[in-house]
Amino acid sequence: MSDTLAILDALPAPAEFYGRYWNVRPFLARDAIGDTVLDRLIAPKELAALAMEDTARSRLVSGADWSCRFGPFSEDDFAADFDGFPWSLLVQNVDQFHPPTADLLRAFGFAPRWLVDDIMVSFSTAGGGIGGHIDSYHVFLVQGAGRRRWTVGHTPVQDEVYVDGLDLKILKHPVDGDTVEVGPGDVLYMPPRYAHEGTTLEDALTFSVG
Repeated sequence: MSDTLAILDALPAPAEFYGRYWNVRPFLARDAIGDTVLDRLIAPKELAALAMEDTARSRLVSGADWSCRFGPFSEDDFAADFDGFPWSLLVQNVDQFHPPTADLLRAFGFAPRWLVDDIMVSFSTAGGGIGGHIDSYHVFLVQGAGRRRWTVGHTPVQDEVYVDGLDLKILKHPVDGDTVEVGPGDVLYMPPRYAHEGTTLEDALTFSVG
């Protein structure tokens, strides 16, 4: 086990979570979400359809130059030629539009409901990601279909430096930390301001419970 990133066999009980991990240490819980829940989560085609709606907040990120386009999108946008570069689709508040995905929140019942913002869902092709970044809030990254590799920073970032000229806040310097591979059902907990970067190993869905 790393001094920073804990590897667990299940999500911790409330007392353990708040006493050992909350705000101070990231963890990876293997197989924390069962197939019964995973099988009902939103699928890539459904996510793309949602990104075409005016009421959904969505973004398309190109792995070629980190360029970012904002939805709603059309079928032509998804059929566009990305010149062989990976890409990622991110959609906010999916729990408001897809009730089975909202059921994922039950797995995190140890956190007060008023602390939970939304479930953002990202679909990315192999090699895709959105670069190294930090969040100002707690986040649980639930791996759905596919596999990803995450690098998790050793300590919270105090003075972040971002790449200039981008719509996304991508850290200028590589994330220095532990690297792990995740598969369906794995959950990565990130306390605020811990840098993390995910790279898709095969087409993948990630559910971010913020």
